[in-house]
Amino acid sequence: MAAAPAASADEQLIVKLRPGASGSPTVDRLLAGVSRVGTVRHNGALVVRVPAGADALLRALRASSLVQYAERDRVLRVSAVPNDARFGELYGLHNTGQSGGMADADIDAPEGWDAFGLGGFPSALTGTRVGIVDTGIRGTHEDLTGHVVACAATLNGLLGIIGGDPNPSESRGCNDDNGHGTHVAGTIAATAGNGRGVVGVSFTSPLAICKALHGAAGSGSTAGVANCITYLVGKGAKVISMSLGGAASATLQSAVANAAANDVLVVAAAGNDGNATVNYPAGYPEVVSVAATDRRDARASFSNANADVEVAAPGVDITSAWNTSNTAYATISGTSMATPHVAGVAALIRSRGGTAAAARAKLDASVDDLGAPGRDAAFGFGRVNLAKAATP
Repeated sequence: MAAAPAASADEQLIVKLRPGASGSPTVDRLLAGVSRVGTVRHNGALVVRVPAGADALLRALRASSLVQYAERDRVLRVSAVPNDARFGELYGLHNTGQSGGMADADIDAPEGWDAFGLGGFPSALTGTRVGIVDTGIRGTHEDLTGHVVACAATLNGLLGIIGGDPNPSESRGCNDDNGHGTHVAGTIAATAGNGRGVVGVSFTSPLAICKALHGAAGSGSTAGVANCITYLVGKGAKVISMSLGGAASATLQSAVANAAANDVLVVAAAGNDGNATVNYPAGYPEVVSVAATDRRDARASFSNANADVEVAAPGVDITSAWNTSNTAYATISGTSMATPHVAGVAALIRSRGGTAAAARAKLDASVDDLGAPGRDAAFGFGRVNLAKAATP
């Protein structure tokens, strides 16, 4: 259950009197003109209905030495659970202990959607625009149709990596010839409430796609990735998700620095070496480095652990859209799968306005602390939590 932010209709109050106060003339005077509709069984608190505004009465009750506490009888609603056919597999969003998991080892997506006002699963793409640098997207996929608002690709080189034009061109489209990019896109923004497949963390986000990685290997040049970052900045992305990495590069660092200077929050994978290797662009100070957790909130065995890790997210056995058909889905693992969870949370934080720097600070604070108390090499500040991200 998730508490609604506003007071309930009918201005109903719960009033817990101190022992011996019941029947007191002072209490009777305070509650004059209100209807007593019941009690709270475990502690005997009164439930009363106020015929007009309750603010003045609440102040008077709280000021009385005869009253232990007084509060509004607030509305509670079921947490938002979409009808998407494979939602039950998405332990990263809602973990009930399925498939050997640990209940609540998740990002609290249903509670977060409620708190962000998305519990009705609107279909309009009015959310924060998210940019993705990856292998492209199957834009006709049943869970991604209509989400792509910008699309470009670099030209694959003759060697499969180097030698092609590193400048993104919209004339090339951004068709996914690998599957990785479609999977990432689904975790970020797959349509909610359509009765099909999966649901994305920020399902109202339009997507700007730049294909810098090509072929079965999912590889591309530093220049191409850097140019894709700049392309997405120009297309209005407020969050850029990069489930990729490699060696340090001055070119790549300058590209992410330029994005940050243009108020874009960049999120990238910490890497899958299973050791302390620093992966780039995740290792640059302008970038949020994302580690991976499993369905029991443990560090994924492959997830890099180092001082640059900033936050963690589910990344083991993640189900999302795939590129082989319009109805295809796949379950794969990696910090690549954790990164779009974080990008989706960041997009919802940014949907309320504010700067990229403020959103990053909110993201870091909106976690469930795992491992050693405070920031640590395995989990950073902790595993992200959408419900906490929705709090003021």
